[in-house]
Amino acid sequence: MIIDKQQMDLAVIEYLSTDFQAIWLIDLEDMKLTSYKVNPDLAIPGSVDTASSLSNYELARKWYVSNFVVEEHKERVDKCSEVSNILKEISTGKTYTVDYRRICKGKVNYNQLVYAKVNREPDRVTHFLMGFRDVDAFKRADIDELTGLFTRKAFIQHAAEVLQKYPDERFDLMLSDIEDFKDINETYGMKTGDEILRRLAKRLTRIMRPDLLVGRYGGDQFAVLIRNADLEEALLEEGERSLDIIPEGFMPDLVVKYGICRNVSHTDPITIACDHAHIALNAIKHKYGQNLAVYDGAIKNEIERQRVLEKDMHAALTNQEFKVYYQPKHDANTGKVVGAEALIRWEHPKYGFLSPGAFIPLFEQNGFISEADFYVYRRTCDNLVRWKEKGLDLIPISVNASKLTFDKRNIVAEVEHMLESKGLPTDCLHIEITESLMSENMEGLVQKLNDLKEKRLQIELDDFGAGYSSINMLSTLPLDVIKLDMSFMQQFGDPKRGKILEACVKLARSLGYKTVSEGVETKEQLDALKELGVDIIQGYYFSKPLPEEQFEEYLRRHS
Repeated sequence: MIIDKQQMDLAVIEYLSTDFQAIWLIDLEDMKLTSYKVNPDLAIPGSVDTASSLSNYELARKWYVSNFVVEEHKERVDKCSEVSNILKEISTGKTYTVDYRRICKGKVNYNQLVYAKVNREPDRVTHFLMGFRDVDAFKRADIDELTGLFTRKAFIQHAAEVLQKYPDERFDLMLSDIEDFKDINETYGMKTGDEILRRLAKRLTRIMRPDLLVGRYGGDQFAVLIRNADLEEALLEEGERSLDIIPEGFMPDLVVKYGICRNVSHTDPITIACDHAHIALNAIKHKYGQNLAVYDGAIKNEIERQRVLEKDMHAALTNQEFKVYYQPKHDANTGKVVGAEALIRWEHPKYGFLSPGAFIPLFEQNGFISEADFYVYRRTCDNLVRWKEKGLDLIPISVNASKLTFDKRNIVAEVEHMLESKGLPTDCLHIEITESLMSENMEGLVQKLNDLKEKRLQIELDDFGAGYSSINMLSTLPLDVIKLDMSFMQQFGDPKRGKILEACVKLARSLGYKTVSEGVETKEQLDALKELGVDIIQGYYFSKPLPEEQFEEYLRRHS
Protein backbone atom coordinates (compact mmCIF):
# COMPACT_ATOMS: atom_id res chain seq x y z
CA MET A 1 0.00 0.00 0.00
CA ILE A 2 1.31 3.43 -0.97
CA ILE A 3 0.54 6.28 1.41
CA ASP A 4 1.11 9.89 0.46
CA LYS A 5 3.51 11.51 2.92
CA GLN A 6 1.06 14.40 3.27
CA GLN A 7 -1.33 11.93 4.88
CA MET A 8 1.14 11.23 7.67
CA ASP A 9 1.67 13.25 10.77
CA LEU A 10 4.44 15.61 9.61
CA ALA A 11 6.04 15.41 13.05
CA VAL A 12 6.77 11.71 12.73
CA ILE A 13 8.37 12.20 9.30
CA GLU A 14 10.71 14.80 10.73
CA TYR A 15 11.31 12.66 13.80
CA LEU A 16 12.25 9.61 11.75
CA SER A 17 14.16 11.40 9.02
CA THR A 18 17.49 10.36 10.55
CA ASP A 19 18.71 7.29 12.41
CA PHE A 20 15.54 5.27 11.66
CA GLN A 21 15.80 1.56 11.05
CA ALA A 22 12.37 0.83 9.62
CA ILE A 23 8.89 2.32 9.36
CA TRP A 24 5.79 0.13 9.22
CA LEU A 25 2.15 0.80 8.41
CA ILE A 26 -0.51 -1.01 10.44
CA ASP A 27 -4.13 -1.38 9.27
CA LEU A 28 -6.43 -1.45 12.31
CA GLU A 29 -9.14 -3.35 10.47
CA ASP A 30 -7.15 -6.58 10.12
CA MET A 31 -3.91 -5.63 11.97
CA LYS A 32 -1.96 -6.21 8.75
CA LEU A 33 1.65 -5.07 8.95
CA THR A 34 3.21 -3.50 5.82
CA SER A 35 6.78 -2.28 5.39
CA TYR A 36 6.75 1.41 4.51
CA LYS A 37 10.43 2.34 4.57
CA VAL A 38 13.61 0.49 5.56
CA ASN A 39 17.17 1.64 6.18
CA PRO A 40 19.21 -1.51 5.41
CA ASP A 41 22.34 -0.10 7.07
CA LEU A 42 20.59 0.23 10.46
CA ALA A 43 17.86 -2.42 10.50
CA ILE A 44 18.53 -5.75 12.21
CA PRO A 45 19.56 -8.22 9.48
CA GLY A 46 16.65 -10.46 8.57
CA SER A 47 14.21 -8.71 10.88
CA VAL A 48 12.28 -6.96 8.10
CA ASP A 49 11.79 -10.20 6.18
CA THR A 50 10.64 -12.05 9.31
CA ALA A 51 8.22 -9.31 10.34
CA SER A 52 6.86 -9.13 6.78
CA SER A 53 6.32 -12.88 6.74
CA LEU A 54 4.42 -12.70 10.04
CA SER A 55 2.26 -9.98 8.42
CA ASN A 56 0.19 -9.44 11.59
CA TYR A 57 1.12 -6.61 14.00
CA GLU A 58 0.38 -8.58 17.17
CA LEU A 59 2.50 -11.53 16.07
CA ALA A 60 5.33 -9.28 14.91
CA ARG A 61 5.51 -7.20 18.09
CA LYS A 62 5.49 -10.29 20.32
CA TRP A 63 8.31 -11.78 18.25
CA TYR A 64 10.31 -8.55 18.38
CA VAL A 65 9.92 -8.06 22.15
CA SER A 66 10.85 -11.66 22.80
CA ASN A 67 13.99 -11.61 20.67
CA PHE A 68 15.41 -8.08 20.73
CA VAL A 69 14.29 -6.23 23.91
CA VAL A 70 16.49 -6.62 27.01
CA GLU A 71 14.92 -8.69 29.76
CA GLU A 72 14.26 -5.85 32.23
CA HIS A 73 12.36 -3.85 29.57
CA LYS A 74 10.28 -6.68 28.04
CA GLU A 75 7.22 -6.31 30.26
CA ARG A 76 7.04 -2.54 29.86
CA VAL A 77 7.58 -2.52 26.07
CA ASP A 78 5.02 -5.29 25.65
CA LYS A 79 2.40 -3.27 27.51
CA CYS A 80 3.30 0.03 25.85
CA SER A 81 3.01 -1.46 22.36
CA GLU A 82 -0.50 -2.82 22.86
CA VAL A 83 -2.89 -1.36 20.28
CA SER A 84 -5.33 -0.07 22.89
CA ASN A 85 -2.56 1.90 24.56
CA ILE A 86 -1.20 3.22 21.25
CA LEU A 87 -4.63 4.49 20.15
CA LYS A 88 -5.13 6.23 23.47
CA GLU A 89 -1.84 8.07 23.05
CA ILE A 90 -2.00 9.01 19.33
CA SER A 91 -5.70 9.91 19.11
CA THR A 92 -4.95 13.60 19.73
CA GLY A 93 -2.57 13.68 16.78
CA LYS A 94 0.63 13.64 18.82
CA THR A 95 3.42 11.13 18.33
CA TYR A 96 3.91 8.48 20.99
CA THR A 97 7.39 7.21 21.87
CA VAL A 98 8.60 4.20 23.85
CA ASP A 99 12.24 4.08 24.90
CA TYR A 100 13.95 0.75 25.52
CA ARG A 101 17.25 -1.07 25.22
CA ARG A 102 17.71 -3.36 22.25
CA ILE A 103 20.04 -6.33 22.08
CA CYS A 104 21.37 -7.60 18.76
CA LYS A 105 24.28 -9.98 18.24
CA GLY A 106 25.33 -9.53 21.86
CA LYS A 107 25.43 -5.73 21.65
CA VAL A 108 23.02 -3.51 23.58
CA ASN A 109 21.98 -0.04 22.45
CA TYR A 110 19.18 2.42 23.15
CA ASN A 111 16.24 2.32 20.77
CA GLN A 112 12.93 4.10 20.44
CA LEU A 113 9.55 3.03 19.10
CA VAL A 114 7.64 5.95 17.54
CA TYR A 115 3.92 5.76 16.80
CA ALA A 116 1.74 8.23 14.87
CA LYS A 117 -1.69 8.08 13.32
CA VAL A 118 -2.26 8.36 9.57
CA ASN A 119 -4.79 11.07 8.73
CA ARG A 120 -6.89 9.19 6.17
CA GLU A 121 -10.27 9.77 7.81
CA PRO A 122 -10.66 12.82 10.07
CA ASP A 123 -13.28 11.32 12.39
CA ARG A 124 -11.50 8.06 13.21
CA VAL A 125 -8.13 6.30 13.16
CA THR A 126 -7.89 3.56 10.56
CA HIS A 127 -4.09 3.20 10.27
CA PHE A 128 -1.05 4.09 12.29
CA LEU A 129 2.70 4.19 11.64
CA MET A 130 5.34 2.46 13.74
CA GLY A 131 8.96 3.52 13.44
CA PHE A 132 12.15 2.10 14.94
CA ARG A 133 14.79 4.71 15.72
CA ASP A 134 18.33 4.40 17.02
CA VAL A 135 18.74 6.92 19.85
CA ASP A 136 21.87 5.44 21.38
CA ALA A 137 24.02 8.56 21.04
CA PHE A 138 21.33 10.76 22.57
CA LYS A 139 20.40 8.34 25.32
CA ARG A 140 23.88 7.60 26.59
CA ALA A 141 24.32 11.26 27.48
CA ASP A 142 21.09 11.02 29.53
CA ILE A 143 21.76 7.69 31.20
CA ASP A 144 23.45 7.07 34.54
CA GLU A 145 26.32 4.69 33.84
CA LEU A 146 25.94 2.65 37.05
CA THR A 147 22.18 2.06 37.09
CA GLY A 148 21.04 2.49 33.49
CA LEU A 149 18.37 4.98 34.60
CA PHE A 150 17.99 8.62 33.58
CA THR A 151 20.46 11.03 35.13
CA ARG A 152 19.07 13.75 37.38
CA LYS A 153 19.20 16.30 34.57
CA ALA A 154 17.52 13.97 32.08
CA PHE A 155 14.83 12.94 34.57
CA ILE A 156 13.91 16.56 35.25
CA GLN A 157 13.79 17.27 31.52
CA HIS A 158 11.68 14.23 30.62
CA ALA A 159 9.38 14.68 33.61
CA ALA A 160 8.65 18.23 32.48
CA GLU A 161 7.87 16.93 28.98
CA VAL A 162 5.45 14.33 30.37
CA LEU A 163 3.63 16.93 32.46
CA GLN A 164 3.37 19.21 29.43
CA LYS A 165 2.13 16.39 27.20
CA TYR A 166 -0.64 15.37 29.63
CA PRO A 167 -1.96 18.62 31.13
CA ASP A 168 -5.19 17.02 32.36
CA GLU A 169 -3.58 14.02 34.07
CA ARG A 170 -2.70 13.96 37.77
CA PHE A 171 0.81 12.81 38.66
CA ASP A 172 2.72 12.10 41.87
CA LEU A 173 6.46 12.33 42.39
CA MET A 174 8.26 9.91 44.67
CA LEU A 175 11.84 10.01 45.95
CA SER A 176 13.42 6.90 47.43
CA ASP A 177 16.37 6.91 49.79
CA ILE A 178 18.40 4.07 51.33
CA GLU A 179 18.77 4.69 55.05
CA ASP A 180 22.38 5.18 56.16
CA PHE A 181 23.74 4.20 52.75
CA LYS A 182 27.06 5.85 53.61
CA ASP A 183 27.47 3.43 56.52
CA ILE A 184 26.71 0.49 54.20
CA ASN A 185 29.45 1.68 51.83
CA GLU A 186 31.92 2.06 54.70
CA THR A 187 31.02 -1.28 56.27
CA TYR A 188 30.65 -3.51 53.20
CA GLY A 189 32.59 -1.55 50.59
CA MET A 190 31.76 0.54 47.54
CA LYS A 191 31.40 -2.55 45.35
CA THR A 192 28.57 -3.85 47.49
CA GLY A 193 26.97 -0.41 47.63
CA ASP A 194 27.04 -0.17 43.84
CA GLU A 195 25.47 -3.61 43.56
CA ILE A 196 22.62 -2.55 45.86
CA LEU A 197 22.00 0.53 43.70
CA ARG A 198 22.00 -1.55 40.52
CA ARG A 199 19.53 -4.03 41.99
CA LEU A 200 17.20 -1.31 43.22
CA ALA A 201 17.35 0.42 39.81
CA LYS A 202 16.64 -2.88 38.07
CA ARG A 203 13.62 -3.53 40.24
CA LEU A 204 12.24 -0.06 39.68
CA THR A 205 12.70 -0.57 35.95
CA ARG A 206 10.99 -3.95 36.11
CA ILE A 207 7.85 -2.55 37.72
CA MET A 208 7.74 0.44 35.36
CA ARG A 209 4.42 1.08 33.65
CA PRO A 210 3.95 3.14 30.50
CA ASP A 211 3.16 6.12 32.71
CA LEU A 212 6.13 5.71 35.06
CA LEU A 213 9.39 7.64 34.69
CA VAL A 214 12.42 6.70 36.81
CA GLY A 215 15.79 8.38 37.28
CA ARG A 216 18.76 8.39 39.62
CA TYR A 217 18.31 11.70 41.38
CA GLY A 218 21.67 11.61 43.13
CA GLY A 219 23.76 9.28 45.30
CA ASP A 220 21.40 6.59 46.60
CA GLN A 221 18.22 8.49 45.76
CA PHE A 222 15.87 7.58 42.91
CA ALA A 223 13.06 9.75 41.55
CA VAL A 224 9.81 8.38 40.13
CA LEU A 225 7.05 10.25 38.27
CA ILE A 226 3.84 8.24 38.14
CA ARG A 227 0.13 8.76 37.56
CA ASN A 228 -1.21 8.98 41.08
CA ALA A 229 -3.85 6.33 40.55
CA ASP A 230 -1.05 3.77 40.20
CA LEU A 231 1.16 4.92 43.09
CA GLU A 232 -0.16 2.64 45.83
CA GLU A 233 0.02 -0.41 43.55
CA ALA A 234 3.60 0.43 42.59
CA LEU A 235 4.60 0.78 46.24
CA LEU A 236 2.97 -2.54 47.06
CA GLU A 237 5.01 -4.29 44.38
CA GLU A 238 8.12 -2.50 45.65
CA GLY A 239 7.57 -3.75 49.18
CA GLU A 240 6.98 -7.33 48.12
CA ARG A 241 10.31 -7.36 46.28
CA SER A 242 12.32 -5.60 48.98
CA LEU A 243 14.71 -8.49 49.52
CA ASP A 244 15.73 -8.58 45.87
CA ILE A 245 18.20 -5.71 46.22
CA ILE A 246 20.26 -7.32 48.99
CA PRO A 247 23.38 -8.96 47.53
CA GLU A 248 23.91 -12.59 48.44
CA GLY A 249 26.31 -13.43 51.23
CA PHE A 250 25.30 -10.84 53.83
CA MET A 251 22.23 -9.26 55.36
CA PRO A 252 22.58 -5.58 56.18
CA ASP A 253 19.74 -3.83 58.00
CA LEU A 254 18.67 -2.32 54.71
CA VAL A 255 15.78 0.17 54.83
CA VAL A 256 14.41 2.01 51.80
CA LYS A 257 12.27 5.06 52.59
CA TYR A 258 9.96 7.06 50.33
CA GLY A 259 8.93 10.69 50.24
CA ILE A 260 5.97 11.59 48.05
CA CYS A 261 4.65 14.83 46.57
CA ARG A 262 1.05 14.42 45.47
CA ASN A 263 -0.55 16.11 42.46
CA VAL A 264 2.57 17.59 40.88
CA SER A 265 1.99 21.04 39.36
CA HIS A 266 1.97 21.16 35.55
CA THR A 267 3.17 24.78 35.55
CA ASP A 268 5.78 25.00 38.31
CA PRO A 269 9.31 23.62 37.79
CA ILE A 270 9.43 19.87 38.53
CA THR A 271 12.27 20.55 40.99
CA ILE A 272 9.73 22.06 43.40
CA ALA A 273 7.93 18.71 43.60
CA CYS A 274 11.31 17.01 44.09
CA ASP A 275 12.09 19.39 46.95
CA HIS A 276 8.74 18.66 48.60
CA ALA A 277 9.29 14.90 48.30
CA HIS A 278 12.74 15.38 49.80
CA ILE A 279 11.25 17.30 52.74
CA ALA A 280 8.87 14.38 53.33
CA LEU A 281 11.84 12.00 53.28
CA ASN A 282 13.71 14.06 55.86
CA ALA A 283 10.70 13.97 58.17
CA ILE A 284 11.02 10.17 58.58
CA LYS A 285 14.79 9.86 58.47
CA HIS A 286 15.98 7.46 61.20
CA LYS A 287 12.42 6.96 62.44
CA TYR A 288 11.93 3.25 63.01
CA GLY A 289 8.94 1.72 61.26
CA GLN A 290 8.13 4.89 59.27
CA ASN A 291 9.18 4.22 55.69
CA LEU A 292 6.70 6.36 53.76
CA ALA A 293 5.76 10.03 54.11
CA VAL A 294 3.56 12.28 51.99
CA TYR A 295 4.35 15.97 51.84
CA ASP A 296 1.57 18.04 53.40
CA GLY A 297 1.08 20.84 55.87
CA ALA A 298 1.95 18.61 58.81
CA ILE A 299 5.23 17.56 57.20
CA LYS A 300 6.07 21.17 56.44
CA ASN A 301 5.37 22.14 60.06
CA GLU A 302 7.48 19.25 61.34
CA ILE A 303 10.44 20.28 59.20
CA GLU A 304 10.09 23.85 60.44
CA ARG A 305 9.97 22.58 64.03
CA GLN A 306 13.17 20.59 63.51
CA ARG A 307 14.87 23.66 62.07
CA VAL A 308 13.90 25.66 65.13
CA LEU A 309 15.12 22.92 67.48
CA GLU A 310 18.42 22.68 65.62
CA LYS A 311 18.86 26.45 65.80
CA ASP A 312 18.05 26.50 69.54
CA MET A 313 19.92 23.40 70.76
CA HIS A 314 23.21 25.08 71.67
CA ALA A 315 21.47 27.89 73.54
CA ALA A 316 19.40 25.28 75.37
CA LEU A 317 22.57 24.00 77.06
CA THR A 318 23.50 27.49 78.25
CA ASN A 319 19.95 28.27 79.37
CA GLN A 320 19.57 24.92 81.15
CA GLU A 321 16.46 24.06 79.18
CA PHE A 322 17.46 20.39 79.17
CA LYS A 323 16.20 18.55 82.25
CA VAL A 324 17.27 15.19 83.58
CA TYR A 325 14.57 12.85 84.89
CA TYR A 326 15.25 9.64 86.81
CA GLN A 327 13.22 6.44 86.72
CA PRO A 328 13.86 4.24 89.78
CA LYS A 329 14.94 0.60 89.56
CA HIS A 330 13.80 -1.80 92.28
CA ASP A 331 15.03 -5.19 93.39
CA ALA A 332 12.46 -7.68 92.10
CA ASN A 333 12.33 -9.64 95.36
CA THR A 334 12.89 -7.06 98.13
CA GLY A 335 11.42 -3.99 96.46
CA LYS A 336 14.43 -1.91 97.53
CA VAL A 337 15.62 0.94 95.28
CA VAL A 338 18.86 -0.30 93.72
CA GLY A 339 19.40 2.23 90.94
CA ALA A 340 17.82 4.52 88.36
CA GLU A 341 18.03 5.47 84.71
CA ALA A 342 18.76 9.06 83.69
CA LEU A 343 16.49 10.35 80.92
CA ILE A 344 16.76 13.71 79.18
CA ARG A 345 13.83 16.07 78.53
CA TRP A 346 13.68 19.51 76.90
CA GLU A 347 11.58 22.40 78.19
CA HIS A 348 11.55 24.43 74.99
CA PRO A 349 10.45 28.10 75.17
CA LYS A 350 8.22 27.71 72.08
CA TYR A 351 7.17 24.05 72.00
CA GLY A 352 7.00 23.36 75.72
CA PHE A 353 7.86 20.01 77.29
CA LEU A 354 9.50 17.68 74.76
CA SER A 355 10.14 13.97 75.29
CA PRO A 356 13.33 12.40 73.86
CA GLY A 357 11.57 11.11 70.76
CA ALA A 358 10.95 14.69 69.65
CA PHE A 359 14.62 15.68 69.49
CA ILE A 360 17.01 12.75 70.02
CA PRO A 361 16.71 11.49 66.39
CA LEU A 362 17.55 15.03 65.23
CA PHE A 363 20.57 15.16 67.54
CA GLU A 364 21.75 11.79 66.24
CA GLN A 365 21.63 13.15 62.69
CA ASN A 366 23.41 16.44 63.33
CA GLY A 367 25.96 15.15 65.85
CA PHE A 368 24.69 17.09 68.87
CA ILE A 369 23.79 13.82 70.61
CA SER A 370 27.27 13.63 72.12
CA GLU A 371 26.80 17.04 73.76
CA ALA A 372 23.46 15.88 75.13
CA ASP A 373 25.03 12.67 76.49
CA PHE A 374 27.73 14.53 78.38
CA TYR A 375 25.25 17.08 79.69
CA VAL A 376 23.35 14.19 81.32
CA TYR A 377 26.63 12.79 82.72
CA ARG A 378 27.62 16.13 84.26
CA ARG A 379 24.17 16.85 85.63
CA THR A 380 23.90 13.37 87.13
CA CYS A 381 27.29 13.69 88.82
CA ASP A 382 26.23 17.04 90.31
CA ASN A 383 23.02 15.47 91.61
CA LEU A 384 24.88 12.49 93.10
CA VAL A 385 27.16 14.89 94.98
CA ARG A 386 24.18 16.86 96.29
CA TRP A 387 22.29 13.75 97.38
CA LYS A 388 25.40 12.41 99.09
CA GLU A 389 25.84 15.68 100.99
CA LYS A 390 22.23 15.41 102.17
CA GLY A 391 22.93 11.98 103.63
CA LEU A 392 21.17 9.91 100.99
CA ASP A 393 22.62 6.57 99.96
CA LEU A 394 24.45 6.60 96.64
CA ILE A 395 22.84 4.31 94.06
CA PRO A 396 24.17 3.60 90.56
CA ILE A 397 22.62 5.73 87.82
CA SER A 398 22.46 4.38 84.26
CA VAL A 399 23.28 6.91 81.54
CA ASN A 400 22.91 6.38 77.80
CA ALA A 401 25.93 6.48 75.50
CA SER A 402 25.34 7.01 71.78
CA LYS A 403 27.43 5.62 68.95
CA LEU A 404 28.79 9.11 68.24
CA THR A 405 29.92 9.48 71.86
CA PHE A 406 31.96 6.31 71.53
CA ASP A 407 33.26 7.22 68.08
CA LYS A 408 34.15 10.89 68.57
CA ARG A 409 34.84 11.34 72.29
CA ASN A 410 37.35 9.79 74.67
CA ILE A 411 34.55 8.53 76.85
CA VAL A 412 36.82 6.57 79.19
CA ALA A 413 39.11 9.47 80.11
CA GLU A 414 36.34 12.10 80.20
CA VAL A 415 33.98 10.10 82.42
CA GLU A 416 36.81 9.06 84.75
CA HIS A 417 37.94 12.70 85.11
CA MET A 418 34.37 13.84 85.71
CA LEU A 419 33.85 11.37 88.55
CA GLU A 420 37.23 12.01 90.14
CA SER A 421 36.75 15.79 90.07
CA LYS A 422 33.46 15.34 91.95
CA GLY A 423 34.89 12.87 94.45
CA LEU A 424 32.52 10.14 93.31
CA PRO A 425 33.28 6.42 93.07
CA THR A 426 33.28 5.16 89.49
CA ASP A 427 30.75 2.43 90.24
CA CYS A 428 28.00 5.02 90.75
CA LEU A 429 27.59 5.33 86.95
CA HIS A 430 26.47 2.57 84.61
CA ILE A 431 26.92 3.04 80.86
CA GLU A 432 23.90 1.95 78.78
CA ILE A 433 24.55 0.92 75.18
CA THR A 434 22.38 -0.43 72.39
CA GLU A 435 23.09 -2.58 69.36
CA SER A 436 23.42 0.61 67.27
CA LEU A 437 27.03 0.68 68.53
CA MET A 438 27.81 -2.40 66.47
CA SER A 439 30.19 -1.29 63.72
CA GLU A 440 33.08 -2.42 61.58
CA ASN A 441 35.51 -1.35 64.33
CA MET A 442 34.32 -3.86 66.91
CA GLU A 443 37.84 -4.29 68.24
CA GLY A 444 38.01 -0.60 69.18
CA LEU A 445 34.56 -0.70 70.79
CA VAL A 446 35.39 -3.77 72.86
CA GLN A 447 38.62 -2.11 74.02
CA LYS A 448 36.76 1.02 75.21
CA LEU A 449 34.17 -1.06 77.06
CA ASN A 450 36.92 -3.11 78.74
CA ASP A 451 38.64 0.13 79.75
CA LEU A 452 35.38 1.38 81.32
CA LYS A 453 34.96 -1.89 83.21
CA GLU A 454 38.52 -1.61 84.51
CA LYS A 455 37.46 1.74 86.01
CA ARG A 456 34.59 -0.16 87.72
CA LEU A 457 31.87 1.30 85.51
CA GLN A 458 29.29 -1.34 84.67
CA ILE A 459 28.03 -1.84 81.13
CA GLU A 460 24.32 -2.37 80.47
CA LEU A 461 22.92 -3.61 77.14
CA ASP A 462 19.61 -1.81 76.56
CA ASP A 463 16.58 -3.01 74.55
CA PHE A 464 17.70 -6.64 74.55
CA GLY A 465 15.40 -8.76 72.41
CA ALA A 466 14.29 -5.91 70.13
CA GLY A 467 16.85 -6.15 67.31
CA TYR A 468 18.78 -8.61 65.19
CA SER A 469 22.24 -8.27 66.69
CA SER A 470 21.57 -8.63 70.41
CA ILE A 471 22.57 -12.30 70.64
CA ASN A 472 25.79 -11.56 68.79
CA MET A 473 26.53 -8.71 71.20
CA LEU A 474 26.24 -11.08 74.18
CA SER A 475 29.12 -13.14 72.86
CA THR A 476 31.19 -10.18 71.69
CA LEU A 477 30.94 -7.35 74.22
CA PRO A 478 32.02 -7.22 77.87
CA LEU A 479 28.70 -6.69 79.67
CA ASP A 480 27.34 -6.71 83.21
CA VAL A 481 23.60 -6.11 82.88
CA ILE A 482 20.97 -7.06 80.28
CA LYS A 483 17.94 -4.77 80.03
CA LEU A 484 15.01 -6.65 78.53
CA ASP A 485 13.14 -4.60 75.95
CA MET A 486 9.82 -3.17 77.11
CA SER A 487 8.06 -4.84 74.17
CA PHE A 488 8.02 -8.00 76.27
CA MET A 489 5.72 -6.23 78.72
CA GLN A 490 3.68 -4.58 75.97
CA GLN A 491 2.97 -8.08 74.62
CA PHE A 492 2.60 -9.64 78.06
CA GLY A 493 0.37 -12.70 77.89
CA ASP A 494 1.40 -13.69 74.38
CA PRO A 495 2.59 -17.33 74.70
CA LYS A 496 5.34 -17.09 72.08
CA ARG A 497 6.74 -13.83 73.46
CA GLY A 498 6.59 -15.38 76.92
CA LYS A 499 8.75 -18.29 75.78
CA ILE A 500 11.25 -15.90 74.19
CA LEU A 501 11.37 -13.82 77.38
CA GLU A 502 12.01 -16.92 79.47
CA ALA A 503 14.80 -18.01 77.11
CA CYS A 504 16.40 -14.55 77.25
CA VAL A 505 16.42 -14.52 81.06
CA LYS A 506 17.92 -18.02 81.21
CA LEU A 507 20.58 -17.09 78.66
CA ALA A 508 21.57 -13.94 80.53
CA ARG A 509 21.76 -15.78 83.87
CA SER A 510 23.84 -18.58 82.35
CA LEU A 511 26.34 -15.95 81.17
CA GLY A 512 26.47 -14.33 84.60
CA TYR A 513 24.59 -11.14 83.67
CA LYS A 514 21.99 -9.45 85.85
CA THR A 515 18.65 -8.76 84.19
CA VAL A 516 16.47 -5.66 84.26
CA SER A 517 12.92 -5.65 82.91
CA GLU A 518 11.62 -2.32 81.57
CA GLY A 519 8.02 -1.22 81.16
CA VAL A 520 6.59 -3.14 84.13
CA GLU A 521 3.17 -1.72 85.02
CA THR A 522 1.18 -4.38 86.90
CA LYS A 523 1.60 -6.75 89.83
CA GLU A 524 0.78 -9.65 87.53
CA GLN A 525 3.78 -8.72 85.37
CA LEU A 526 5.98 -8.30 88.46
CA ASP A 527 5.03 -11.72 89.83
CA ALA A 528 5.68 -13.40 86.47
CA LEU A 529 9.11 -11.75 86.17
CA LYS A 530 10.05 -12.76 89.71
CA GLU A 531 9.14 -16.35 88.88
CA LEU A 532 11.36 -16.22 85.80
CA GLY A 533 14.26 -14.97 87.90
CA VAL A 534 14.51 -11.35 86.67
CA ASP A 535 16.69 -9.38 89.10
CA ILE A 536 15.56 -5.74 88.76
CA ILE A 537 12.28 -4.04 87.84
CA GLN A 538 11.89 -0.67 86.12
CA GLY A 539 8.52 0.75 85.15
CA TYR A 540 5.36 2.59 86.17
CA TYR A 541 4.44 -0.16 88.64
CA PHE A 542 6.94 1.49 90.99
CA SER A 543 7.35 4.96 89.48
CA LYS A 544 7.29 7.03 86.33
CA PRO A 545 10.43 9.06 85.46
CA LEU A 546 10.77 11.85 88.03
CA PRO A 547 12.38 15.31 87.87
CA GLU A 548 15.43 15.81 90.09
CA GLU A 549 13.66 17.24 93.14
CA GLN A 550 10.92 14.60 93.14
CA PHE A 551 13.44 11.81 92.66
CA GLU A 552 15.42 13.13 95.64
CA GLU A 553 12.28 12.91 97.75
CA TYR A 554 11.62 9.41 96.37
CA LEU A 555 15.10 8.32 97.49
CA ARG A 556 14.49 9.80 100.92
CA ARG A 557 11.25 7.87 101.35
CA HIS A 558 12.79 4.60 100.19
CA SER A 559 16.11 4.80 102.04
